[in-house]
Amino acid sequence: MNRRNFIKQTSCAAMGTTTLLSTLANLTSLNGALGSGLVKSAPPSDYKAIVCILLSGGVDSYNMLVPTGTTSGGDNGYNEYRAVRTDLAIPNVGASGGLLSLNNPQCSSFRGIPCSYNSFGVHPTMTGTRTLFNNGNLAFMGNIGTLVEPIANYTQFQSGLKKLPVGLYSHSDQSMQWQTSVPQTRDALGFGGRLADLLNAANTHQEVSMNISLAGKNIFQRGQNISEYAISNDVNANNIGFESVPTWWGNSGLLTQTRNNTIDSLVSKTYSNLLQKTYSTTTKNSMASFGVFKDALQKVPTLTTTFADNQLSNDLSAITKIMSVRNFLGAKRQIFFIDFGGWDMHSDLISGLDSRLSVVSQALKSFYDATVELGISDKVTTFTISDFARTITSNGGGADHAWGGNTMVMGGAVNGGKIYGAYPKMDVLSASNQQNVSFRGNFIPSISTDEFYAELALWYGISPYDLCYVLPNLGNFYSYSANNYPVGFMNFNGTTISNENLPQDCLTY
Repeated sequence: MNRRNFIKQTSCAAMGTTTLLSTLANLTSLNGALGSGLVKSAPPSDYKAIVCILLSGGVDSYNMLVPTGTTSGGDNGYNEYRAVRTDLAIPNVGASGGLLSLNNPQCSSFRGIPCSYNSFGVHPTMTGTRTLFNNGNLAFMGNIGTLVEPIANYTQFQSGLKKLPVGLYSHSDQSMQWQTSVPQTRDALGFGGRLADLLNAANTHQEVSMNISLAGKNIFQRGQNISEYAISNDVNANNIGFESVPTWWGNSGLLTQTRNNTIDSLVSKTYSNLLQKTYSTTTKNSMASFGVFKDALQKVPTLTTTFADNQLSNDLSAITKIMSVRNFLGAKRQIFFIDFGGWDMHSDLISGLDSRLSVVSQALKSFYDATVELGISDKVTTFTISDFARTITSNGGGADHAWGGNTMVMGGAVNGGKIYGAYPKMDVLSASNQQNVSFRGNFIPSISTDEFYAELALWYGISPYDLCYVLPNLGNFYSYSANNYPVGFMNFNGTTISNENLPQDCLTY
């Protein structure tokens, strides 16, 4: 695929979007009618799923993962943290309400940037997260964020010679760019959507999108030909998001045939333009999806894993049910999206994090346990994203918008118990801190969304030669040079992906 075709396709995808009820895909299928010319990865034969959890609002991730001790260089990480966070600082490990220590977390230099500390703890409410990390089922991405190209230090940032993300501290822009990984534009397809464009053919029932949303329409799952199928978290055989036809029509014999014929008649009319034809096809496919889901959900098994009664846990419980009937859905690949908001904490940050991080931690632990019970823990990778991190310094009870932060990735195929990327030095008042772009503690990311998503895509089954479509900026980060290797957080059948498995360059625009 050349640059001209890529720009044509991504531009076409942004012509317009609309909805019908809660479950209709947006009209990116318009591109399918025009023709895409994509060279798709070979359809996989095994099952894998990705679960993206958007913590919308900008989570304060430097109170989620905190340095707790003295480094080999003699700097006391916790003292530096406490000095700069002041009223936002959490007590150290061992104190009442203190941090939960992580067992021997490995954090090393990344892309020539050193990891500043060698001991860490997590927020006091994150007991489930600590268990997952210590058991090797969860890892942290340290100081990750949106980047168009690598920015090594403050000098490069200030020079004006490096491209920066659009709307760097804007909620809407940064939330969008985390979902697209194309931060130089407000007009791009989603990462999950581009994955689905290439791999959707692996699924038997094409009526059901491999992109299933618990958050309605979203950017992450918007592809060129594939978009989200949105459902509620009250998933059961009688409620999967909307009723396509009256329930009294039933599912057998003549009534079924009559129902199907009626639907075909309603949505197969000849319309006067392509937009209407696309809308008609989307409506028909959504109704067909309802029938497939309804039949499959009759087969949901009873699991012993329990989930708490809150939005995030209910969303993940619903995903568990759908995964449990993956064979009945004919699904070899699935991508799920959740939006769990409430993280824009310019005030009351301490109490806000107490209430919300506990929900995240407990929900992740229950979900991982459920995948173990289903026998697919190594087939499901779950990760968190957020608009951005928040400033290290306090504004008097809260923190403001910043840039690079910390996220989590969980699953049986994750090389867990480690911190990837380069966790930044907390001493933001020092002029020698080249990762910091302001004295308020605002860090240049050491690892890009491209680098994180690329390794996830390779694990998911994307051919290395399709990475250029999935992540058009990847050529700015991946190359054959000795110091430019994949992050290493995913396990590829006991090995780590290497440069030899990657294309020499990728398209940028």
